[in-house]
Amino acid sequence: RRSSDLLGGQALFLVSMLLLPGAPLTSSSNSSSTPAWISSTTESAVPEERDPLSPLVLCSFLPEEFIRCDEPQEHVGNKSLADEPGSVHGCQKFGGQEYTEVERTKVHCEALDGIECAGPRKFLRENVPCLKYTGHYFITTLFYSFFLGCFGVDRFCLGHTGTAVGKLLTLGGLGIWWFVDLILLITGGLMPIDGSNWCTFY
Repeated sequence: RRSSDLLGGQALFLVSMLLLPGAPLTSSSNSSSTPAWISSTTESAVPEERDPLSPLVLCSFLPEEFIRCDEPQEHVGNKSLADEPGSVHGCQKFGGQEYTEVERTKVHCEALDGIECAGPRKFLRENVPCLKYTGHYFITTLFYSFFLGCFGVDRFCLGHTGTAVGKLLTLGGLGIWWFVDLILLITGGLMPIDGSNWCTFY
């Protein structure tokens, strides 16, 4: 009798589930259904994906041959910028012989016309070294210092006009100044007065 009552109850429950319109049949249907406001929020939060197999690279990843960048802005001696170095993109100093001595900044760049790339064509490139070149070559200056250093030609070429005149009048400090400048030039102690770096030969 107990088993027949149990079977009857199950049959009654099955009939009531079939007769009720819109009633969920399983619990999995409830778990899979998501409200409309949740799905819309999730779709809007997900950024638009770029095809990884696309032949176009991001404009910010282009090499230097395919972009045009502004020169690093010079802010040498600007104390207000020194107090807030992150407020303006620029260089507090130029030059440096070692990697740790070279200051770095950000510059505005733009992809060249005719170059196809993905993303914004104007972007901000980081980690740009604060270096400038004004036509000074180390080998040329070394030759000047060795052969004509007693007349101050090396210092004239580097822009150190005042000390160059003194070196000329003393004929290289009777050879001592000539030798000291030669050592300073080789060790990096004598550089162009404008803070520029040596131009390289390619």
